[in-house]
Amino acid sequence: MATIGVHFGHDAGAALTDAGGYRVVEAERRLGLRHVCGGNSGFAREAADWLAELRERAVSPVTRVAVADWYTPVCEVLPPALVELVGEDARWTATGGTGLADAVTRVIKPVGWPLADALGDITLTAVRHHYAHCALAYYTSGARKALVLALDGTGNYAECGMVCLGDGDQLTPVMSFTNRGGPRFGLVYEALARRVHGSQFDTGKLLGLTATGEPDPALLPVLRAMLIPQATRRASPDLYEPLDEAGLTGSALCYAGSWWEYDPVTGGYLDVGLADSSDDDVVHSFGSIFPEAIRTADGRTIVVGTSPEDRGCRDLAATLQAAVERDLTRLATGISRRFPSYSTLCYAGGCALNITANSCLVESGQFTRVSVPTCCDDSGIALGAALAVADPADRPPLAGRSGWAQLAYSGDPLEGLDADGPAAGDLAAAGRTGLRDRLAALGLGARYASDEEEFVRSVAELLAEQKCVAWLEGGMETGPRALGHRSLLVSAHWSGARRYVSQTIKQREWFRPVAPICPEEVADHWFSGPLDHAESMLFAVRVRPEAAERLAEARHIDGTARLQTVRADTQPLLHRLCRAVGDRTGLPVLINTSANGGGRPILNDLDEALELLTGTELDAIVLPEHRLIIA
Repeated sequence: MATIGVHFGHDAGAALTDAGGYRVVEAERRLGLRHVCGGNSGFAREAADWLAELRERAVSPVTRVAVADWYTPVCEVLPPALVELVGEDARWTATGGTGLADAVTRVIKPVGWPLADALGDITLTAVRHHYAHCALAYYTSGARKALVLALDGTGNYAECGMVCLGDGDQLTPVMSFTNRGGPRFGLVYEALARRVHGSQFDTGKLLGLTATGEPDPALLPVLRAMLIPQATRRASPDLYEPLDEAGLTGSALCYAGSWWEYDPVTGGYLDVGLADSSDDDVVHSFGSIFPEAIRTADGRTIVVGTSPEDRGCRDLAATLQAAVERDLTRLATGISRRFPSYSTLCYAGGCALNITANSCLVESGQFTRVSVPTCCDDSGIALGAALAVADPADRPPLAGRSGWAQLAYSGDPLEGLDADGPAAGDLAAAGRTGLRDRLAALGLGARYASDEEEFVRSVAELLAEQKCVAWLEGGMETGPRALGHRSLLVSAHWSGARRYVSQTIKQREWFRPVAPICPEEVADHWFSGPLDHAESMLFAVRVRPEAAERLAEARHIDGTARLQTVRADTQPLLHRLCRAVGDRTGLPVLINTSANGGGRPILNDLDEALELLTGTELDAIVLPEHRLIIA
């Protein structure tokens, strides 16, 4: 039987899991609105169509629907029983000694839920937010035994994370984290992103900015106490490193002109004032507002700016990143020591998008492998909820690394072409779809390659000639990374390539990193670090010093790179393209960034791609499955 999952929080969507595989619908890409949630206009009208579409896609009847436990009063499509459940207890606190394991899934009534009417006889289950993260991470990893960690800003009110143990088809929760006690990695990162870049969703920009600053040793203990107060550190020293009081005594944080002194009892700042406050107040205080000034133990007062051009903001970002890396690594290794027979770590939640921190986990030596799903943020919650309640037969097995693409490219096919697309080499077929007329009206033409060899050669020649192409292939990527299916590609061999694609075409900020793509078998010629984890741009590697000059356009300011390695068995045409460009330029490395304009979701419609082509300096659109080049 098949299972559908739905998620109505930000990065909302729906997903299917059954014996035929996965299918993920990300709402922002359907509606063209970044970080869309169930309360946004248009969502309610579309959600029923998504569920019907997934039901038709299923190879067997849909008997289970799972809904993640998020709601807002303005959302029009929620099961009333979910609102009742979450309203009664935001974190489903287990009572009667039943424990956490009995508070992560709960069957609720589908009665009164409009979306249930067309689904027939189903079992409707609410799934706790962080348990859905854990289910996604574990059941898509290919591991049969793993330690599973989820961390984010806040999934459902105060809770910010969970630890589970994965054994075969069983996933058992064993720990829960709250923002009241920490760790507050996600919340504090969101607060600084909001102050510097304007939005809590700009944490990726903040991560890019960290490379432009230097950590401040006097500021570091203050930020670490904000992330995890001393009281929590003292209570669990195996998970959290206690801080030296000398680096905290006399320090303070300033909010709206009021100074909050370091409190030696709680070991924090706002903590003493929030002791009797609601969980919502805790989340708001740490996640929505960053201090306007910080006084360190050595008597300095640091005014916190509001612009990435401010050197103080850049140093503050670098210091926060250092704090997160240190405390996250200590936490993960401490949990591992509590459960020593679990050598694989499966990791998800918004915090798992922090690629340099992810590499710290790999290079700690504590784990044989660290597995992060491509949609580790809330865009994967719908699928995680489905996997959490699905029958084991409805969870497609992944054969370790070779199966990762089943999840990575389980998004929608490109819209704007017939299902089968125009026949290669037959422009008349393209005319029947209206494509020829659409292109002519825009002053564009289409060229079909006679075979794959000619197609790869033609695209490689464009890239070698310092052109930028939009490579649109197959099902789109799940999650926020463009992994060669909805990508803008430019060769890394020429000076100015980075600026051309990132700033000229996409109008992104100067400090934002771009990502190199390289064939896996030659990656160690150019890069070092966790190369065996580099298929999905979720781990940072380092450019080799001897290759720094050649890769000046592809590496970040600090010498790292958000690398994607490609293999002939999972990405055959993209792999061949890298090789073909290398034959022409001596450098088999491409620069990759997502195919979208500034501030827009990753595109998934040919008309949007044509708009990008005609409205920017983009040089061509290429459709590998159809061997078609539009310019």
